[in-house]
Amino acid sequence: MVIENSKTGEKLKASVLQCTSEEVEQLDESRFEFDWVSESSFTIFRLEILSTNEILGLMSIDLIPVELRLEIRLLELSKENVGRQRRFENVAGILIASACKMSFKMGFFGFVSLIPKTRLIEHYETRYGFEQYGRHLAVDMERSELLIKKYLEDAK
Repeated sequence: MVIENSKTGEKLKASVLQCTSEEVEQLDESRFEFDWVSESSFTIFRLEILSTNEILGLMSIDLIPVELRLEIRLLELSKENVGRQRRFENVAGILIASACKMSFKMGFFGFVSLIPKTRLIEHYETRYGFEQYGRHLAVDMERSELLIKKYLEDAK
């Protein structure tokens, strides 16, 4: 997959990779607000630029097989990738689409949920197609396929 620099348009190869506990402990705290070590009992993934190993965003997931779903517990972009002045485009979209792809591989039919901060509900609904189910937002099957196509396949 590729990630595009918002200012220059330069496209760089990137990948979503699982973090080891050592990598989580060594995260640059000046670039991330959350305490990712506290998420260590869950699986943590990073989106990184392959040529520099720069981490652009992080996501922790929890598998809930009894409900055939994958839950995004925490999603965070590095500080320079938040807001209108962000350095790279689609960091969150790539992480979310990667969770959708994992959900299909696990046999969960693309079912991905999360519990958002209240101020982000509309953003997740309009930008990524999530629907509200009580406190959770979720995508499945068709919407997950669209996210995978948009953020992982079309971005090659």
